[in-house]
Amino acid sequence: MLQYNKSVLPKLLAKENITVKHGNYSTAWFNIKDRELGLPLWKDMGKDVYDLLIGHEVGHALETPYEGWHDSPEKLEGCPRSYINVVEDARIERKIQTRYPGLVGSMTRGYQELLKREFFGDIDNIDWAETKLIDKINLKTKLRNLIEVPFNDEELEYYNRACTTQTFDEVVDLVKDIYGWTKDNQQELLQQPEVQESDNNNNEDQGEETPMGHDDMENKDEQEEDTENEQQSSSAETSNEDEEETEEDTQESASNLPEHTEDVSLTDEIFRKNEEKLIEKDKLGRQPNIIQELPKKFRDAAVISYKKLAEDRIRVRNKLDEEIAKDDTSYWIKTQLECLDKADAEYSSYMKSVKKSVQNSIKEFEMKKAATQWANATTAKTGTLDVNKMWSYKTNDDIFLRSTRLADAKDHGMMMLIDFSGSMSGSMKYVMDQVMHTIMFCKGVNIPFEVYAFTTEGWRHDTSNKFDNIPSGCIHMDDLTMPLLVSSELKKKDFENATRQLYYRINDESRRGYTSHMSRWEEWGSTPLNQALIVAHDLVKKFIIKHNIEKMNFITFTDGDANRVSKIDREYKYGEYSNETKLIVQGKVLDCSNGRNSMTEELLKSISKKYNTNNIGFFMADSASDWRFRLNNINWSLDNKFEDDFRKEVNAEYRKNKCVEFNNIYGYDTYYMVKGGSVLSTDEDDFEVTTDASDSQIRTAFKKFAKSKKTNKVIMTKFGAAVA
Repeated sequence: MLQYNKSVLPKLLAKENITVKHGNYSTAWFNIKDRELGLPLWKDMGKDVYDLLIGHEVGHALETPYEGWHDSPEKLEGCPRSYINVVEDARIERKIQTRYPGLVGSMTRGYQELLKREFFGDIDNIDWAETKLIDKINLKTKLRNLIEVPFNDEELEYYNRACTTQTFDEVVDLVKDIYGWTKDNQQELLQQPEVQESDNNNNEDQGEETPMGHDDMENKDEQEEDTENEQQSSSAETSNEDEEETEEDTQESASNLPEHTEDVSLTDEIFRKNEEKLIEKDKLGRQPNIIQELPKKFRDAAVISYKKLAEDRIRVRNKLDEEIAKDDTSYWIKTQLECLDKADAEYSSYMKSVKKSVQNSIKEFEMKKAATQWANATTAKTGTLDVNKMWSYKTNDDIFLRSTRLADAKDHGMMMLIDFSGSMSGSMKYVMDQVMHTIMFCKGVNIPFEVYAFTTEGWRHDTSNKFDNIPSGCIHMDDLTMPLLVSSELKKKDFENATRQLYYRINDESRRGYTSHMSRWEEWGSTPLNQALIVAHDLVKKFIIKHNIEKMNFITFTDGDANRVSKIDREYKYGEYSNETKLIVQGKVLDCSNGRNSMTEELLKSISKKYNTNNIGFFMADSASDWRFRLNNINWSLDNKFEDDFRKEVNAEYRKNKCVEFNNIYGYDTYYMVKGGSVLSTDEDDFEVTTDASDSQIRTAFKKFAKSKKTNKVIMTKFGAAVA
């Protein structure tokens, strides 16, 4: 499978932001009106073949008018369509290579590979005396120095014209002349293709319908349908006539069929038939289920800015105040407001404790960073004499001053995605407590950060913004919303309001999440993790560029697997696709054939490879069964140790560190498993000793206290170790 970008190259060559769509197409096509280039998913036949195919199609997009496309229904008098294909291909390939000289080598090597695979037929055994002029021109203009083609003086004139046409009108004129010369000189070689009967079943095997502009399937279907209707009508009219009248009527009906009197280029027909070999298919001849990422406008719509989120929170709070004013007996609303008032009163003292708590981690981080710099420091001569050593110049060569250069510290950054699925509600207060400590740690060491939630509930409140206009073939968004909860870029007042909202969830004693006061964008939903990771490609890229990040840490926090993924396919036909799923994200083809977990892993790897991120995952086990299920899955993914032994090792590690760490799994560089509930609490053990405690008892109590100050901040501690 080709792993380089499949969408950027066509856009660069076209010098415009054309829409590049990959889908279950039988061939490439270009929609001139909407500027859409459709590409099938080609097999990996090498970069040169891919560049050849892309260069060829972009050449058509730039130069060929509608009536010049391969399957245009436009009829040009005296110009067989196959002849037009050959001469127009020669023109557009010459022009695209003149425009981009770097394509010359790629297209030459690409055609060399296709020649080896006999995409033009058995050229080694061709009888040139029995080869039409149009086929000689086709082979020579495409294969050039790769093949020797014998032309007589008259044929050479037409070939030279094919190598110099500048406009499509010149192509048409040349085709008429070539066709006329062929009828006069090679009459015996002219082909008369049989009339193709309509076959409705053929349409079901075409995959996604090719839009008008290249392969005019609609017009073809209409012509075939009309032909069938005429034949059926003729049969009905003759059903009660004698045999002689029946034969006459049948002949009359046949005369009404479209006449296929055009000659064809055999080498062009052979090549187009062999194009099917380039398309990715399974053993049963079915194309994989290709899922496109969403156009950027839809991806952007899923992200809710902090400003928009804050405004909606105010709207919801005002509505609560209005309701309580109308009905002061509403117990639920009164309880909600009382909880919010209580949280507001305790917020300041909580933030003081957080800032105090992270100071030790900040000091430890700075010491580790300084130690790393000194460990990688270099010492070199400056070229300046050291006056204190000059006296020893006769016996010592080292009389120059030396300088020590510390290793440059990298600019770190952090982005976190938090699962706002309903199953997280029971542990969210502890999760948010950890998040609060982590972002204050980042604030203390000047690490830029952004924290997003992802859920599925926002759009059901706002039907005007639902993703109803997603193009066919794209991934279903599953009503994804990704509100920005807090950012290092927020102004002081906004940052305080953002952290106050996080504290509301921490202070939620009911474990219900204050659902009546939350914004519509942050209500509990399901787990659209894969959709969120697609959007995260854009967010990470923008974040890295904005803050000039060198070491990007990408963190997800969830308690389960992603939702099942489907695609928008308004023209789906049962049995059309194979079981293989290919997801295309930013031009990259990701193999997600093993299901939603495979898609999550491939998306994480894509982010890591594209933006050099350090992927960190936190899995929240909300129950003992969730814990065991995930452990069994990891055990199987690693080396299939004996299940009981593996579980004992993991549980021992958890008792010691309050989390379990795995490396290079599920697309994460580091993957942590933590148990839900109070085990994530950041509360520290009290440093308590009796008045008659011995020295050893005091040391033990202090070690326990010091350890709790670090291990109770699981996310912050692990994040700090990862970025130091």
